[in-house]
Amino acid sequence: MDYQVAKIYEDEISGAKTREKRPAYKELCNDAFLKKFDLVIAWDVSRFGRSLKEFVSFLADMEDKGIGVVAVKNGLDTSSSTGKMMMKMIGCLEEWNREMLVERTKSGLARTRANGTKLGRRKITTPKMTAQIVSLRNENKSIRAIAAEVGVSTATIQRELRKVA
Repeated sequence: MDYQVAKIYEDEISGAKTREKRPAYKELCNDAFLKKFDLVIAWDVSRFGRSLKEFVSFLADMEDKGIGVVAVKNGLDTSSSTGKMMMKMIGCLEEWNREMLVERTKSGLARTRANGTKLGRRKITTPKMTAQIVSLRNENKSIRAIAAEVGVSTATIQRELRKVA
């Protein structure tokens, strides 16, 4: 489309996080205030944030600086009033979608617990192993030596010793 790319801003963190917790997104916003570019292009509206408040704030900030926003997947461009309105509508739907996902996940976990399923990692130590760990520690053996003898990690040894302390 004959654009000159100023910079690619890429975060590895969820779009559900705020600006402050997404370093590349925060840098993009700071660079926008410095007018280092005049258009922001992203694959999807959700890349700008899954919170409607955050998303609308982002759009307002870009509009205040005269910077256009394009969401390729959604076919939206804030250069038109229809594009602005649709971008905000999709932002609203993205937030609702995320809230529904969180709600379904919590509901599923609660149902699983109610059915008696224990969640989390399976315990790797037994009471016999814990007794052996305590005994070896009482013999002034190092954490590493105990871990090697019992066959577990040093972190497991430390955790078991904290439990009995």
